[in-house]
Amino acid sequence: MAGALTFRSITKNHLAWHSDLGGDLREWLYMDGWMDNGYKYSLVLASKMEMGENIVGPEKGDWPLIDCQVIGPEGVMRRVAQAFPIEQLKMRPWGVSIGDNVFRGSLGRDSLPTGYTIKVAVGDVGIDVTAKALCTGIRFVEEEHGYMYYDPTANVGVGWWPLVPGAKVKGTLTYHGKKVPVTGFGYCERQVGNEVFAGWISHWFWGHMWAGDYTAIWSHTTGPESMQYRHFSPLVLWKGNDIIMSTHNLALEAANFELDPEIGMPYPTAETLHATEANIELTALILPGIITERDLMVNNPGTSPENPGCYFRQYSDIDVEIRRLDRLEQIRGKCVHEAGWITRWFPVPGRYPASGK
Repeated sequence: MAGALTFRSITKNHLAWHSDLGGDLREWLYMDGWMDNGYKYSLVLASKMEMGENIVGPEKGDWPLIDCQVIGPEGVMRRVAQAFPIEQLKMRPWGVSIGDNVFRGSLGRDSLPTGYTIKVAVGDVGIDVTAKALCTGIRFVEEEHGYMYYDPTANVGVGWWPLVPGAKVKGTLTYHGKKVPVTGFGYCERQVGNEVFAGWISHWFWGHMWAGDYTAIWSHTTGPESMQYRHFSPLVLWKGNDIIMSTHNLALEAANFELDPEIGMPYPTAETLHATEANIELTALILPGIITERDLMVNNPGTSPENPGCYFRQYSDIDVEIRRLDRLEQIRGKCVHEAGWITRWFPVPGRYPASGK
């Protein structure tokens, strides 16, 4: 993480696409949602996506793509990904269409997002929802460009912006061809970079949660020793649309791991979070969840089939305590979270060569 660590409001620049970076640019909108009837969704709309070749194959890894997942109430996921020719990608300020699939954002008088609509259908899965923002996002540096790493001389940058950390969602999900009316909670972020993310990240945790009136996002990321980047550990807590805590001193611990039988790698089944600022304190326990994505990373810098990186994404319940002065609230909430690593973390039997190289 380069630059001064702070928090500032997002602007139109962070809602828009960033073709001005040029080079080997990868950029995508990521959305997820947890519905009141137990359905869940996850969606990526990408102009080009890092590790796209792992999703749609090497011959189309540089194409615009859609990765759409809908999870039923029993936890069974249906995932369909499709790449599209470049001429079917139409970028708009705070919006995009890929083929017949459309994301359209809305703005208020202050030019901040008030919500968005999604109309995506790929194969037998689909998302057709309208999201009304409960709170609007942030950037993590003072500079207007918002990139967490930026070299103006080389025009190289990497950015991550939670655009709409919390929204009320209403519409229809399509699951195995069946349309299901839904209401619930949604999330939207943007990632962009013309440098491979794995080049400056070695291990990371990421997540967001909603619990009662509260919404939170966090990241707990370390860089490789060779890059000498500082630890990046922000947590932002909203009550309604008001930020009541914003700190770069999140303490996160993966309290328990299990070995995933599908790819033979360990993943966290419990995580604890603790953050304080002024007279506010947040403590949380992320409970064992439903794994919605598990991927070996074998073609990133420093990785190979014999020495892979890995990441897992889960939907979990989260138990939250929020103390404000002498008032304590205890809430059960919902959480989407991810853990991953590029450099070796665990001595997994049968996974890494005995030499350790």
